[in-house]
Amino acid sequence: MLPRVAITLAFIFTGGAALAAKPEPAGTFNAWSVWTYKDGGKKNCYIYSAATTKSPARLNHGDVSFFVRTVNSSQAKTEANFTVGYDFAPGSTVRAEIGSATFDMMVQGDNAWLMEAEKEKDLLAAMRGGDEMSIHARSRRGNPTSYVFPLDGVTAAVRQMQKECP
Repeated sequence: MLPRVAITLAFIFTGGAALAAKPEPAGTFNAWSVWTYKDGGKKNCYIYSAATTKSPARLNHGDVSFFVRTVNSSQAKTEANFTVGYDFAPGSTVRAEIGSATFDMMVQGDNAWLMEAEKEKDLLAAMRGGDEMSIHARSRRGNPTSYVFPLDGVTAAVRQMQKECP
């Protein structure tokens, strides 16, 4: 079954042409899956995982997902995106932690991206070498939230993504 956030992601990436860009599965590797979609006739790829832990449990977090998509830029070959089912506190920072490595993310609405494109490669390397990724955020209502994403399978998913979209 196609995750609802995968359809939303394709919609975001293609500027609204979601029907023309329906994501297709390209593999599942433990907690991570690989997806492809067409944009302007060009094949694009991303890896996807949903949070396995959402805290505090009493809150409705909605869909909580982490994506890494292929991009063709001078600064990075990938772009990470963290999305939740609520708006982040405006001007706040989301922090991803993998082992001792930390990565700060800027927010807009219910999405967060790395503050520095140059860190994309470092984030992907940390993900490939880590066991789990913890993400800490603050909601628009001021609630501190945290999430855990297992990284089991992310290396194989990245390999498949790079194979599908070199």
